[in-house]
Amino acid sequence: MKNKESMFVCSNCGNEYAKWQGQCSACGQWNSLKEIKGTKIQNSRFKKAMKVEVKNLSEINQNSDKKQKSPLIFSTGIKEFDRVLGKGIVQGSAVLFAGEPGIGKSTLLTQLVGKVGGLYVAGEESAEQIGLRVDRLGLNAEKFDILETNRVEEIEEYLDRVNNVYKIAVVDSIQTMVSESQSTISSSRAGVGSVGQIRETTFRLVQLAKQKNITIFIVGHVTKEGDIAGPKILEHMVDTVLYFEGEKNGDLRMLRTTKNRFGATDEVGVFKMEERGLREIGSEEINLISGENNLAGKAVTVTLEGSRPMLVEIQALVVESFAPMLKRVFSGIDYNRGQLLVAIGQKSLGMPLFKCDVFVAVSGGIRIEDTGADLAVLAAMWSSYKSAPLSVGDSSGGKKMPVYVGEVSLLGEVKKVRGWEKRKKEAELLGRKMVEIKNVRELK
Repeated sequence: MKNKESMFVCSNCGNEYAKWQGQCSACGQWNSLKEIKGTKIQNSRFKKAMKVEVKNLSEINQNSDKKQKSPLIFSTGIKEFDRVLGKGIVQGSAVLFAGEPGIGKSTLLTQLVGKVGGLYVAGEESAEQIGLRVDRLGLNAEKFDILETNRVEEIEEYLDRVNNVYKIAVVDSIQTMVSESQSTISSSRAGVGSVGQIRETTFRLVQLAKQKNITIFIVGHVTKEGDIAGPKILEHMVDTVLYFEGEKNGDLRMLRTTKNRFGATDEVGVFKMEERGLREIGSEEINLISGENNLAGKAVTVTLEGSRPMLVEIQALVVESFAPMLKRVFSGIDYNRGQLLVAIGQKSLGMPLFKCDVFVAVSGGIRIEDTGADLAVLAAMWSSYKSAPLSVGDSSGGKKMPVYVGEVSLLGEVKKVRGWEKRKKEAELLGRKMVEIKNVRELK
């Protein structure tokens, strides 16, 4: 037991300090320390002495073979989900599943439980509401066990009681979970969704996943800045972090991984939102081109998301502005990267963007992190500025828009990017010609 008259807690990372300071030394955030008065911390997990055992890895492998346990990695039954996770779900892991409200997080995880079978911990919805979603998606209700609670101790107690019954469990969501071990802490810190509660409940769920050898999917909300709500330490505690993204008004959804202890972090799963839920789609079904009409401000690129090449359309609008503050809006690409490309376009292509508003968007509502799209962004801006469509033509003499792929340096040089031959092959398969230039000045 530890008693303190007062302490200061960082609202971003949850780090504690004895006195106030302007910047959190742990995460670097300014003015994030909040005073917590009358704090009395009692943590039950430290009260029990744990018996520590040391195991040799060779013995563990031998015992696993003898006991013929269930496989360490098992399929979700959803190919695109398996693609993102690696080969499938790693048993006993903790997965943070994040996305904007209404994007389809609960729908996809409901479909996952419908495939594998498991426990759905409802912290936000009632069992009746989940039942309606299961009926709408046409899933087998017998594969669902619903636990209506927002207390992590009740989850622990139930899994202790029904040991080794489930392969997976879904906790929806972490922002609604509370722990009784935090109940003695002042309300400003112990409330639902507070830094202390999120950190404590996540820690206990991660430990529960390891102890019970059950994979726990933890649903996390996203802030307006696109970050997972709660302390940053939340992402460090789990094994895998998944982001589910897309345009709410569109039907395309993309599942990305930003952290994966058991596989690559550059794979992307693609889904389409339909009346009966989310349907996984292959590369041949992905259509991110609005049409072949050759309009000014359009450029096509081949982005490589993991091992999957995708044809993507970049749209740009460059207009002269008389407002005192210029507008720079970038949808689907990194804002800082967009600002850099604007500067390169002004310097290397001679566009007077210092007096123009610039709007850039990726068709389909997807987000591109691939620098190979740099050349296409500049080509689209140049086309919009000149009010002239980009030159057309492919190897067969057709009229499909050419494909622009390349990373642009500060000096305007165009560099070849990862998977160049794979991108070129994808463009050729679709009857398009990849433009090969060494400097952006050749766009003129």
